[in-house]
Amino acid sequence: MNYANGTKTEIAPRSQTEVTSLRSVPPDRNPLWVYLTRLAPGSIRTMLSALNSIAKMCNDGADTVITFPWPALRYQHTAAIRSALAARYKPTTANKMLAALRGVLKECQKLGWMGAEDFQKAVDIPIIKATTLLRGRALTSSEITALQSACSRDPSAAGIRDAALIGVLYGTGLRRSEIVKLDCPHYKQDRHELTVYSGKGRKDRLVYVPDGAREAIKDWLRLRGSLAGPLFCHVNKAGRISRRRLGGQGIWHILQKRGGQAGVEAFAPHDLRRSCITDLLAAGADIFVVQQLAGHADPKTTMRYDRRGEVAKRTAARKLDVPYFGGKLAA
Repeated sequence: MNYANGTKTEIAPRSQTEVTSLRSVPPDRNPLWVYLTRLAPGSIRTMLSALNSIAKMCNDGADTVITFPWPALRYQHTAAIRSALAARYKPTTANKMLAALRGVLKECQKLGWMGAEDFQKAVDIPIIKATTLLRGRALTSSEITALQSACSRDPSAAGIRDAALIGVLYGTGLRRSEIVKLDCPHYKQDRHELTVYSGKGRKDRLVYVPDGAREAIKDWLRLRGSLAGPLFCHVNKAGRISRRRLGGQGIWHILQKRGGQAGVEAFAPHDLRRSCITDLLAAGADIFVVQQLAGHADPKTTMRYDRRGEVAKRTAARKLDVPYFGGKLAA
């Protein structure tokens, strides 16, 4: 592993016996597998990939996530890993990888592979701080209107479905992964209530559908019917509705199509979530209520979705009067 100053070190186990015994232990005694089993299904691949990258970064790439001697890590090793990650990755990615490393070391300590003092020292490394531009953007109200108008110009079932889909994405701020798991019984028309099961972090929550989206869902359900199955499903080119569940990639293509028809600047599905949170906060909604609707564990995460500051900065910039008297181009 390379330190920031160019020196090199290898992470080696304290004894070959320790590594051999770790490789041969059953899964319920292996800190790597115990850590992975307590993650949400959607996080396992991400964190496994992060740990594999760390393992390959050490010992000249001789190890993989399976063979790497995690219990042998000490403070000097984790400090070197942090330095290497900071040099190679963006802060958000590097900190996520460090979180995975801390998770495995915690299981090492709990399972008796690492002493409490060694564990505390090994994980006592600061997060990587940096100020970066916020990702994505919030759509304006005129852009949301243009998207819904594009859907209304399509008289097929797809047009009505897409209007309902956009209405729910913007009106509730649900993640794309949460939208695809919605079934018809999850929506209570009399209470205008959507139940989200196993959202991010395996959390269930209730969200409430605003007026325009309610009408869009009502029209869609008249066509789709209220039988059990996915709330949003496929519509073929002939306009026939299939009970096949609409996937995340399908939602992406729908939004790109409607955005092109509406003349809206390129946006991602998650930007509708940002738009929802921004507009709720701009309307005076309490930050903690918005946090609950968004399914965030920390209000600081909710605030990262708030794009009101960019609008304010743009408005302020327009107030400056920059004199310009024109000029003549050289012949």
